[in-house]
Amino acid sequence: MHRIFEFQQKLVPDLLRKMDARYNVLKAISDTEPVGRRALAERLNKTERQIRSEIEFLDEHELVKVTSRGMYVTSEGRGIIDSYHQMLKEGSDLNYMERQLVQKLPVNQVKVVPGDADQSKEVKQLLGKEAAELLIYSFKDEPVVTVTGGSTTAAVAEHVQPVEGARPVFVPARGGLGDLHEYQANSICVKMAENANGQYRLLYVPDSIGEELHAKMQEEPTILEVMDLMNQADFVIHGVGDALTMANRRKTSESTVEKIVENDAVGESFGYYFDKNGKTVHRVNSIGLSIDQLKGNSQFITVAGGYSKRDAISAYLKWGESDVLVIDEAIARHLLQ
Repeated sequence: MHRIFEFQQKLVPDLLRKMDARYNVLKAISDTEPVGRRALAERLNKTERQIRSEIEFLDEHELVKVTSRGMYVTSEGRGIIDSYHQMLKEGSDLNYMERQLVQKLPVNQVKVVPGDADQSKEVKQLLGKEAAELLIYSFKDEPVVTVTGGSTTAAVAEHVQPVEGARPVFVPARGGLGDLHEYQANSICVKMAENANGQYRLLYVPDSIGEELHAKMQEEPTILEVMDLMNQADFVIHGVGDALTMANRRKTSESTVEKIVENDAVGESFGYYFDKNGKTVHRVNSIGLSIDQLKGNSQFITVAGGYSKRDAISAYLKWGESDVLVIDEAIARHLLQ
């Protein structure tokens, strides 16, 4: 099948582009049905004329049904939506890439989803779905799951589901970043617990605090309880960020940003900034997982995507711990170079 895809890309290079275009129309109808052409065109940022031929094709092949109330996806169309990305993965070289990456990287398992998260929001959702499935299939009894903040782990939370016989406990790895509420670790823990019919504990501290306050807060009983749960974590699920992007999100002081830049930091995770060789160049003073805890017995699931994060992810794999790596195709190809 992989050879067929190779020939297709050489002989009919626009085939995948056409497939993606029709899939995107089908998925958009599914997400908003019943939907009219004008609303659909606005959602896809296209003109009605541009999507007319795609709708006619989907209607002709009984993948959508056009009615006076709007368009609906048929059962056959829904089947394509559910299996499209898995089909791309099986037909392309993604499975082969996964095997190659396991041999090359210090990880036990790699999952690659098609596409580039920088180019498509749906790729981030695929990352979240893949990571969530890996996580929940490992659940039993009352596992403790430690979670970092970020848009990627927020995508994971959307796809977490209940597991019969399991009542997981979700705890944040750190305090909040001070930016979008839905991307903070506390908020993500609540969402995961709700979706998994589990429990959660929250960490009511800022992401960055002074030395004196740091010492006092570590004596608080509620904080000690969460820290104790962190030490018992069965799973740690986290993202990896670009160093400067994360520094800006934290509204980091100018002097600290200069330090990060001067020391060539490329990535950030768990409040640690590191260079391309995996050397720590700065640490945010906060309550949360320490570098010593990162070397424990927990299973680490690293989730990241987008070609812009290629250097950050490469550096993280030299700096930190990862048992399972969930990435997109853009990052996978870079790591194999």
